[in-house]
Amino acid sequence: MTLEGARRVDAMIQSEWAARMRAHDARVGGADEVRVDGDRQIASWRRAGMLVLEAPAELVGSFTPDLGLFRWWWAGKENRLQLTPARLDHAFAYAQQNDLRELLTRQHQIDGDADAEMLCRLAAHFAHATAMIRVEQGDRVTWYAVFAATTRPPIVPDLEVVRTLPPPPVRESQPPPSGRNAREPARNLLLPMVHIASTLVRRTFAEHAHSAVLIVNVDTSRDKARFFVTLVGATDDGELEAIDTTRELLDASGVMLAEDARSGNARWRKLVMHLDCVGDGAEITRCDVI
Repeated sequence: MTLEGARRVDAMIQSEWAARMRAHDARVGGADEVRVDGDRQIASWRRAGMLVLEAPAELVGSFTPDLGLFRWWWAGKENRLQLTPARLDHAFAYAQQNDLRELLTRQHQIDGDADAEMLCRLAAHFAHATAMIRVEQGDRVTWYAVFAATTRPPIVPDLEVVRTLPPPPVRESQPPPSGRNAREPARNLLLPMVHIASTLVRRTFAEHAHSAVLIVNVDTSRDKARFFVTLVGATDDGELEAIDTTRELLDASGVMLAEDARSGNARWRKLVMHLDCVGDGAEITRCDVI
């Protein structure tokens, strides 16, 4: 298969994509190290060892130069059940609707990494990514799409459904999962909440922002679970203040709860996150579930 169709589309989106990359470069200006955790789907930028930015990241594709072989992120996983939809599914859906065959073919035989990067750029663009990272790993080159840390494609269209979680069905022969078996939710689910909370803390304390504690309490005493979010910020001289939660923070917390339940995690009653808000970024220094 030739890549002419993909090249024509790439030419049309070049200017918009370049603008996204410039905006991203401005956000991470001065960073001297980039880390990608593929398992947790998180990318981070650091300057002199200090966190500048942490954001969700998803594998787009990989290229093996010795074989001239490019493979999409979904190659070999077509028949697997994925509990949490990938943001890059939007690119696959776009390709289906617009018959962009290059994004629907599981692998390509190509001459060099320039074409591989072009294909990944298209997918990242149509998945609404804010940037893309190139990572060289041994004999492979991989690309990751970076997404805005404070937004996520809605999984449940009705936010009221997200905010009230019905108990999951449990076999009668097994006791319902208890908090002692609960684990920390995946970091990619927590990041949107972290960045919204750190923004609220900086808005409250400006350059004196130091740290924060973000607490999510889940009440399961009724037919449907309800949750409550509490945010307490601290200045660099130890002053504490309870910060009003916003609709954006509540929505991000609701999405986290829904997707954490779908992932199979046991039901927990309280999540407590300690955040470092010093500098331009935000980092989870401790996370406990009860």
